[in-house]
Amino acid sequence: MNTTAIADAPPEISIVVPAFNEADGLSTFLEQLFGMLAQCCASYEVWVVDDGSRDNTWERLRAELPCYPHLRGLRFTRNFGKEAAILAGLRHVRGQAAVVMDADGQHPVALLPELLTPWRAGNAQIVAARKARRDTDSFISRLQARMFNQTMHVLTGLDLEGASDFRLLDRRVVDTLLAFPEKVRFFRGMTVWTGFATTHVAFDVAPRIAGSSQWSTAQLTRLAISAITSYSAKPLGMIFRLGLLGMVAAFLLLLQALYSWFGDIAVSGWTSITVVVLFFGSANLLGIGVLGAYLAQIFDEVKARPEYLVRELVADDGGSRSP
Repeated sequence: MNTTAIADAPPEISIVVPAFNEADGLSTFLEQLFGMLAQCCASYEVWVVDDGSRDNTWERLRAELPCYPHLRGLRFTRNFGKEAAILAGLRHVRGQAAVVMDADGQHPVALLPELLTPWRAGNAQIVAARKARRDTDSFISRLQARMFNQTMHVLTGLDLEGASDFRLLDRRVVDTLLAFPEKVRFFRGMTVWTGFATTHVAFDVAPRIAGSSQWSTAQLTRLAISAITSYSAKPLGMIFRLGLLGMVAAFLLLLQALYSWFGDIAVSGWTSITVVVLFFGSANLLGIGVLGAYLAQIFDEVKARPEYLVRELVADDGGSRSP
């Protein structure tokens, strides 16, 4: 038997875990994850991507390496964002399929067998977990998520209600995503765009193992702008239609002015004119802002800087190396 070939054979499943300031709950999460993987997978690997954590997440991860032979770690030089962390993990995995899940425990590891079943049966190349209930989140968090999903639906046509980054991707899907040349990415939208056979599995959002959510309103806003401008040009079309509306309104005002002039009628309605001027003045500023968002993304793409910088890699032997 060729033991070298067996050792070099890719695992069945690779797990990608973006982590940011998850030191308090990382040990518990890894214990739960590896316990479930040992039950449902013959071969596997786990990549934890430290997205520039400010706590001791990286030190905690390195301390866990001797306990788990299939654990790998990757550390950014700074916080580059969750999208970059997912991309980095997908670039390093070798599995026949990859599962992306959060390190906070809200993506239950008990759901892994349900994600694997349709993929193993050949019924789906993407198995996406959808949130059935999120009672563990605060009212503000649920409101922000709802506003984000509705905005995305209106401006991109994507229905992200209940969607999450918790999903399984076949190797072909992973390779397709990695072949995309763009620097600014939106993982959920890109997986939908590929059009591969997809099935959904519902789950209830579990309580966090430790700590609180790292997402702020400002971060969600930046994510929404990045996602919209990277996925759809629909806002530009909306600006065009707004411009046509302004031209129609201006033409109607011209007709009204000509009628008043020929009819020798005193011109009135300063309030309405002021409202019109303020409305279209604000619309112009909004339009410039939308164009600026697209130009900013083009600027980032043209610079062609790397999506992230890796500070350190670690494997099961506990050793570290530069990328």
